[in-house]
Amino acid sequence: MRSVESFPLISIIIPTFNAVEFLSRAIESALQQTYPNFEVLIIDDGSTDDTRSVIQNNKRTTYYHQKNKGLSSARNFGIEKSRGDYLVFLDADDWLEKDALQLNYTVIQNKPGIAFVSGNYYLLRAESNGLEIVTTTVTDHHYIRLLKSNYIGMHAAVMFQRWVFEHFRYDETLRACEDYDLYLRIARIYPVLHHQKFIATYYFHPSGISHDYQLMMDSINNVIKKQRPFVSSSEEKSAYVEGLNQWKHYYELMKESL
Repeated sequence: MRSVESFPLISIIIPTFNAVEFLSRAIESALQQTYPNFEVLIIDDGSTDDTRSVIQNNKRTTYYHQKNKGLSSARNFGIEKSRGDYLVFLDADDWLEKDALQLNYTVIQNKPGIAFVSGNYYLLRAESNGLEIVTTTVTDHHYIRLLKSNYIGMHAAVMFQRWVFEHFRYDETLRACEDYDLYLRIARIYPVLHHQKFIATYYFHPSGISHDYQLMMDSINNVIKKQRPFVSSSEEKSAYVEGLNQWKHYYELMKESL
């Protein structure tokens, strides 16, 4: 029987800012993973609530605090402090399925050249308490598909190879959609893979940043436009225009529904 140490270490990085009401659930989902060798890092981005009390007696997590610099900065700080061969970013208001690490690790082991792997997820809407299945089939042309839309949709559904962060970091100038920006920059250069297994649950609630539709629309617009110097083929140019128009239409409808 293999020892725990014989499995590659996976780092689960949980950035948090004033999310004490959700954090315990996120941490518990990380600690309940079936994959045997992992670490859990809590990156407190200057919380002013009672965040520290949630983790102070938990010996299975490592806690770091920084002055409030934003989500991208907290994730980058977590990258620096982590030790894993693979990295997973779990937002403080979301949670992982118990076999999340094992599923994505197995895919990467079978496709060791990919930069990251992503899977499907569940969407739980706080307003209705309704659980939706979010599934997308993408088998090739990942960069083009990402130009059209963020088919990944959720941070925790992704597992990155550590070597990715020798070349990339989260853009700390972005207030939102920094994950989408990172996927685009990586997929433009390196192979990635998407599968149909369910990895995590995305909790969509009124206090989440995704409810700030103007911020989201502005951020996504900026993220896609950052790719303009790199699109070259006619198919990429078409996807670029489609992405800008699709997101504009989507968030205009969201704002009208308020």
